[in-house]
Amino acid sequence: MQKTTMILATLIALIFTGCGGSMYRYDVNPTPLKKGQTKYVLHNVNLALSHGHGRNLGNNTFASEEELKKSFESFITQSLKEKDLFAENGFKLDIDLNYTRKYNYGGNALNKPEFFYTVKVLDTNNKLLASFSIPKSTTKYSYFKEIAVNTEIGLFKWNAEDEPQDIELISKTLVKELNELGD
Repeated sequence: MQKTTMILATLIALIFTGCGGSMYRYDVNPTPLKKGQTKYVLHNVNLALSHGHGRNLGNNTFASEEELKKSFESFITQSLKEKDLFAENGFKLDIDLNYTRKYNYGGNALNKPEFFYTVKVLDTNNKLLASFSIPKSTTKYSYFKEIAVNTEIGLFKWNAEDEPQDIELISKTLVKELNELGD
C-alpha cells in the first residue's frame, strides 16, 4: 500500500512538473534584469499562423497573418504599459510566436487556438541577455469566463469577432511571465 501511494505521488508530481510554464535562461550573469521593474519595448515579433483542419477557404472574416501580428504587437505593448514595464528605450523584446487557428466543423467558427512562443531580451547593442519559452499551449480563462467561452465554442458561436480575446489573453500571459524575469 505504501509503495502504491509513493508511486502515485511521484506520478502526480511528474504530471504537475510537465504542466509548468516557461523556463528562464540567463545569458549574462549577473543579469541586469530586475523582476517586476525592468522596462521593455517590442523590437520584433515573428508570427507564424497555421490552420487546423476544417478551414473554410471561402470565409474571409478571420484576420490575416499580418493583422494577427499587429494585434499581438498592440496587446503586448498595452499589457507592458498596464504593468508599468514599458519604455521606449527599454530592453528590446524579440518574440517568435507560432499560432494555430483551430476550426469547428464547417470552418466558420473557432475552437481554442494552440500556440507556443520564445521571448528573447536584448540590450541596446542587440546582445542577448535572457530568454524564455513555453511549450504548445492553449488559452485558459478565469473560471466563469472559461465556462462561457467553452459554451460558445460548443454552440459554434466563437468566431472571428471573438478571436481578439484569445490574442489579448495570450499577450497578457506573455507579459505576466516577462514580469517574473530577472533577480
